[in-house]
Amino acid sequence: MEPYYQDDAVTIYNADCRDVLPTLDKVDLVLTDPPYGISHRTDYGTSGRQTTGLIRDYPPVYGDDQPFDPAPWLQFNAVLFGANHYSDRLPSSSGWIVWDKQRPPTLDQSTCELAWTNCIKGVRIFHHLWHGYNHPGERRLQHPTQKPKELFRWILNLKWLQDKEIILDPFMGSGTTLRAAKDLNRKAIGIEIEERYCEIAANRMSQLVMEL
Repeated sequence: MEPYYQDDAVTIYNADCRDVLPTLDKVDLVLTDPPYGISHRTDYGTSGRQTTGLIRDYPPVYGDDQPFDPAPWLQFNAVLFGANHYSDRLPSSSGWIVWDKQRPPTLDQSTCELAWTNCIKGVRIFHHLWHGYNHPGERRLQHPTQKPKELFRWILNLKWLQDKEIILDPFMGSGTTLRAAKDLNRKAIGIEIEERYCEIAANRMSQLVMEL
């Protein structure tokens, strides 16, 4: 399959990950934020979730209207976000990641996010502010469920994952996992079915300034 984008560190495919997976060579880690099957609202601007120009409406997340099946990814070392939404389809594990968004406890939205993992020991917590337009780093989000690069860099730097050289994100979105891997001198493969996000991710990969 012809890549949408490729450089010395990153390869991006604009395709359904189920079609690409059988064609890939060995990868060391799957690190991804898949569609959870919750039909998450993405009309942030229209719904009034925020009143600044930094927040806008996005197209619905592809595949989020169907239950997520994690089975194809359990053969890999894996870190799967949103696992509390499909924990009944995952094997028991003592390894979980908690991303504390440092939001007010009275907020009706989630104050943290969870990731299931089969390759990290114990529960690990990462504190990083993510509340409306209050978040350090990139000021303008480009995907409705985008996560901070700092979160993925922290995950990849955990001692259990420091030797994982080839990272796969089969639900790439705007390419945050790939950007984090590239910044840490790892190789990464991203797959995304929506071409608009492949273009955004390719532009992010072409940036020459490393954020270490």
